[in-house]
Amino acid sequence: MLPPLVCALGAVLVHTFGANTEVFLALQHATGHFPDTLWAFLTDQASVASVAAWMALALLVKPVFAAAVLLSWPAGIVLVRGLKYLVDAPRPEVLLPPDAIHVIGVRLDTLSFPSGHTATAFAVASALLFSLSPGARALWLLPALSLATAIGLSRIAVGAHWPVDVLAGAAIGWLCGVSGALWAQRWRFWTRRAGMLVLAGLGLVSGMARLVLDSGYPSVAPFAGLLGVAALSISVWTASRQWGAR
Repeated sequence: MLPPLVCALGAVLVHTFGANTEVFLALQHATGHFPDTLWAFLTDQASVASVAAWMALALLVKPVFAAAVLLSWPAGIVLVRGLKYLVDAPRPEVLLPPDAIHVIGVRLDTLSFPSGHTATAFAVASALLFSLSPGARALWLLPALSLATAIGLSRIAVGAHWPVDVLAGAAIGWLCGVSGALWAQRWRFWTRRAGMLVLAGLGLVSGMARLVLDSGYPSVAPFAGLLGVAALSISVWTASRQWGAR
């Protein structure tokens, strides 16, 4: 429970002290020293299409990962989308002058709180970590948290979210990922043939979506295409194995 508590406390402090704009501008300045392509790539990996495609790849090595992430999404969708429409906060691009903000890729103006990409990144991180044994979890904790944090930071770097949005998204996402991992341990549908066929079918859909949908970050399009092809290939292979199994 430490990561979501830290993130939630950070969001409360930033909001209480009115430091949202100052922290946003400071982080935008700091991230500006790195290429735009890096931030576009990181932020695109937390889109629904990309995460679903990555989970299709997980069918090759550890299907429980795909199941845990999939089962984390119902709570995430309800909480994140519900708060977005309830709060309806303006994006940084609306409140800041054009010369004060650097926007990368798609331009957004509403539904800022909380950050859905950040919630997805932290949901995936915690769902994967709590699908591992305690020893493996300790080994992968720092890499998983670091990558999720980098994705959250990318949402500020591309000009899409305020720091409060990112911190709240991280807290919500982590809890949703834990719930998905616990649910996957109790409802072990991924160990059965029918369950694997369902996951493979979802993998096919995600692969096609990753190939067809435009994420709004043109520099990442070649990698998105490769990811989509890989998801399609592994999903077809998984489905063919399951159909051929008794």
